[in-house]
Amino acid sequence: MLRGILFHLIPLLLPFIVYGVYLYFNKRAGGEKTWQGKSVAIATIIGLILMGASLITLAVLREDTKEGVYTPARFEDGKIIEPQFIPAEKK
Repeated sequence: MLRGILFHLIPLLLPFIVYGVYLYFNKRAGGEKTWQGKSVAIATIIGLILMGASLITLAVLREDTKEGVYTPARFEDGKIIEPQFIPAEKK
């Protein structure tokens, strides 16, 4: 669950982090630039585009497991049986 949330949240926040680092080093070098409305809007648009790309990537790469039976890992006769997906029989 957390991995799924971070998979979409990190691309959204990445432009803000990069811009914040840029402002930090710019201020240390004597610059006067601060967060501005136009810069925040651009970072938001870029973040939304990256988040949309992550949503599309997840949808394309996700395996379709609607048909079949998933058996979770289990402990049997002193051995761990790995989880497996048993496809449904085709008629």
